Amino acid sequence: MKLLLVRHGQTRFNLERRFLGRTDLELDEEGCQQAFLLAQAYRGRGRVYSSPLRRAWQTAEGLGSPKPVPGLMEMDMGELEGLSREEMEDRFPGLLATWFEDPTHFRPPGGETLAETQERGWQALQEILGEGGEEEVRVVVTHQLVLASILCRLSDVPLSKFRKFSHGNTGVTTVEVGPEGLRLCSLNDLAHLPPAP
Repeated sequence: MKLLLVRHGQTRFNLERRFLGRTDLELDEEGCQQAFLLAQAYRGRGRVYSSPLRRAWQTAEGLGSPKPVPGLMEMDMGELEGLSREEMEDRFPGLLATWFEDPTHFRPPGGETLAETQERGWQALQEILGEGGEEEVRVVVTHQLVLASILCRLSDVPLSKFRKFSHGNTGVTTVEVGPEGLRLCSLNDLAHLPPAP
């Protein structure tokens, strides 16, 4: 079995480098184009599962008929939602440094930790793997922190190193599922997009 793990297309908050967790934004114009090109390259590859947040759902719709999976939603950023790094530092002095120093246990005010995000994302992935035949491809559309935290667990990498699994918008990671478990084959494939200027 193969898993294609996909990050959603670009949103306004991504472009403006704002914290984006549960804020339910649609794709921006560039994100729609990315999703279109992704669909041209990957439509019909397998069963499609998606975070129910609109940016992921819009990305997934071009790939087939997605099934919503609440466990794939992005990390809840609580009171940091929509803030830039500068605004975060103004409102919560020192909190940004904590995010970089101890991302595993960092909890945004009113939000969840990356460890909690990893646990529910991993459980969602196990449920997806348990559906259907063993030869089928599963296409999973989700979010950066969910992807990175899942890949840390899959690769037996400490969650504090999650940034090594960074994904561009509509980046595709391929995972093979076999008798020995899950194996990472490729990371953040963006070949369906035109080269950056």
